[in-house]
Amino acid sequence: MASILRVNTLTDASSGNSTAMSIIHGGITRTWASFDGTASGATIGDSFNVSSSDDDGTGDYGINFSSNFNNATYCSTFGDGEGTSSSGLRFLSDAGSTTSSQEIYARNVSNSAQDCAAASISINGDPA
Repeated sequence: MASILRVNTLTDASSGNSTAMSIIHGGITRTWASFDGTASGATIGDSFNVSSSDDDGTGDYGINFSSNFNNATYCSTFGDGEGTSSSGLRFLSDAGSTTSSQEIYARNVSNSAQDCAAASISINGDPA
């Protein structure tokens, strides 16, 4: 039989540190993924709450969620561990966000589309 634990605050054993459940719930990363954008189909290495990914062209990817968000105004953070002095920093351009997916447009410092071999994204927001 399933059990439910209902609490308002979590406190450590010494009662010196307490955190409201609303803070914990609001600060959890809802979706994350690491993927190789140079491979066919933006191959996911590992993920949470990701049903699939797509590769729509150079530096253009889509991450599709297993469980939707409440709205499309969530916060996305994108990075690529492959950046070098010749390719520069990559960033997430103003990409399309929906409640069920996030489009990623990877750009280098010259604002040119560029594939990413060691890409990662994390998304925080309210689940549906």
